Amino acid sequence: MKGEDYLIKTVFFGFLGLCVGVQVACTAHKENPTVQVIKVIDIPRDVQIPQAFIQTIESDLQIETKILSPVFNFVPLQVLFVEKSADVLLNPRILFEFPKGGGRIDMQEVVRGAGSFYLSFPDEQFKNLPELEHLFYVSQAPEKEISKETFGVGCGKWIDLKSQFADLKKSDFMLLNSTGQRHLFVLAGHYIFVFRKLNQVFLTQLTISDSRNVNELCPQVKGSFL
Repeated sequence: MKGEDYLIKTVFFGFLGLCVGVQVACTAHKENPTVQVIKVIDIPRDVQIPQAFIQTIESDLQIETKILSPVFNFVPLQVLFVEKSADVLLNPRILFEFPKGGGRIDMQEVVRGAGSFYLSFPDEQFKNLPELEHLFYVSQAPEKEISKETFGVGCGKWIDLKSQFADLKKSDFMLLNSTGQRHLFVLAGHYIFVFRKLNQVFLTQLTISDSRNVNELCPQVKGSFL
């Protein structure tokens, strides 16, 4: 299945009276004052999930029962960045806290210099959820050769990262480097977390991009920042 063949199904939350613009509130973490918490206030109006992924979720359910239909629930998401090299991030530790359904990270709000840093999805937030069924990643960056190494998987290509989920929850596993924008070709894209117990499906999602480097991204991504 290629990314350009996706049919996007929009799942509406049904919440009314929400502000259109994204609002954030930054606070210091009580237990660790070096953590900058970026709390996104607005719940997104909708979550866009490729139709093919919806069909996969429905197929998974039908293996167990052909009577029940999936009931979709939206859950919050936390994303943690920790710098390894000094002064590579705007703060040594940055924690994004998204409301139900997740949200978007513009990497210009995170990276300020060249060097290494970690990304993780803190484990505690998933404690009360069922087992992860899928972690879909749809790339929004082309393959890029930098210093004879290839970064990224290509525009619209996707993979299921379920087998790496346990590692992605570790704060020191996913090591990235911003030199030559290497991190952008690895990260840029859409992440869809799918947890399921019987017909109860719990979803959250994350889009990672960079408004400073739109010309490096896939065409469909450029327009979102123009």
